[in-house]
Amino acid sequence: MPVQGSLATMSLTEILQWLGNAGKTGTLSIERNKVVKRILVRDGRIVACASQEPSDMLGHFLVSRGKITEETLRKALALQETQNKHLGQILVESGALSEDELRLLLEDKAQETIFGLFGWDDAEFRFADDEAAAPNIYAVDMRVEDILLRGAQRWDEVQRFRTVFNDPGIVLCRTARMPPAEVFRNRMARRIFESINGERTVEEILLHAHGSEYLVTKFLYELHRAGVAEISGVRAGSAEPLCAPATPPAMQGLPEPTPKPVEEAVVPRPVAVRAAPPQRAPAPSEPVVTAAEPSLVEEGDLEFARRLLNRGEFDSALEILDRAYKAQPGDESLRRLLAEAEASFIEKAYRHFLPPSKIVTLLRTAESLTAEKLSPTEFFLLSRIDGTWDVKSIIQITPLREVDVLRTLKRMREKGLIELKDPVAASA
Repeated sequence: MPVQGSLATMSLTEILQWLGNAGKTGTLSIERNKVVKRILVRDGRIVACASQEPSDMLGHFLVSRGKITEETLRKALALQETQNKHLGQILVESGALSEDELRLLLEDKAQETIFGLFGWDDAEFRFADDEAAAPNIYAVDMRVEDILLRGAQRWDEVQRFRTVFNDPGIVLCRTARMPPAEVFRNRMARRIFESINGERTVEEILLHAHGSEYLVTKFLYELHRAGVAEISGVRAGSAEPLCAPATPPAMQGLPEPTPKPVEEAVVPRPVAVRAAPPQRAPAPSEPVVTAAEPSLVEEGDLEFARRLLNRGEFDSALEILDRAYKAQPGDESLRRLLAEAEASFIEKAYRHFLPPSKIVTLLRTAESLTAEKLSPTEFFLLSRIDGTWDVKSIIQITPLREVDVLRTLKRMREKGLIELKDPVAASA
C-alpha cells in the first residue's frame, strides 16, 4: 500500500531517514505546482532520480551552464523528433559535447534534482514499494546520510539568500562596480549578469538563465553582496512572495551544517517556502503512513469543470481546476482530471489556434510594450519572438511546462501582442 502525505507535516529529511534506516526499496514521488520529481531507492540507498521540472531537463540544464545555446537546443530537439535517440547522444554526435562531459553533466543534473527538493516543504509526497522506475531515469548511487548533510548545507545557504531576495518581483540593476573577471569567463555566470538590466525581476532572470532557483539566486546574492548589483524596486503581482520559516522543518534533528564557501561564478535561485504548521511529525523510525483526508475540493466545481471539458471549453475548465489544485494538490481525482484537461487543451491548441509550424511575430513595437502589465512569462516569450521562430521552437526553448507556454501564447494573441504567420509569409 502506498504511503503518502504532505511535506508540510513530515519533512523530506524525515522521509529520507525513514527510507534509509528501514532499508526500503521503491519510488518516492514528490509533487509541487504540477511538477513531479521521483527518487528510486534500493535497500535504503538512492540509486536513480528523474524530474519533470523544466530547469532539470537536460536541454535547459545544459543551456543554464553555458554548454549549449538555445539555438543548439532547438536544433537538437528537432533532430530528436526524427531519431529515436537520447538528447545527450545527439549532442555528442553533433560535437556540442564530449562523452566525458555528458557523463559528468548528467551526474551533476541528477544531484541538482535531488538537492532542489530541500526547498519543497509545501509539496505532496507518495512512496510505493517496489514501484518500477521510468525507462529514462538516470542512475546514481548515493547514501541517504550524504544527501542529508549536503541538504542541510543548502538549506543554510538558502536562508541567507532570502534575507535579500524574499520576493520574486524584486528588480535588480547593475552598479558602477565591475564583477570579478571570472564572471565573464564562465558562460553561465555571464548570462545571468548580462540579464540584469534594471527592468527584469528575479523571476524573469530565472527564466532567462534556464537554471535552478538555488543556483541563480546564489549568484545574484553574491553580486549583491559584492556591490555589483543592487535592488532598484519590487514589481507587484509578479508571483507569490517568498517567505522563509524561522525554523527550517526539513533540518530538525540534524547537526548544524558547516558553512560552505561559495564557488566562484556559480549561479543561484529563490524557492517559495511556507512555514510548516506546529504539528508533531512522526519519528524517522515510525511508519510514514498518513490517514486519508477529506477532499477540500468542492464536488460542484469539479462537476462544472467536467461539463466544460465535455463541451470542449478546455481553457475555462483549466481555470477552475487550477484554483482547485492550489487548494488541495494531493487530491488524486483532481490530479487525473487536471491532466486530462491539460492534454485536451494542448491538442486543441496545436490543431486550431496555435499550430506548431506557424511563425510567431510581434504586432507591437518593443517600446510600446513597456507600458503593458506583462507577466514574467510574457516578457520572456516576447524577448524570443523575432519573426523567424515557430510555435514549436519557442515552446522547446522556454524553461516552462508546455501547457503553460501555450496558454500564455494564447492570451498574448488575444491581447493583440502577437500574430501567427505561415513560414513563407513570415520570411517574405
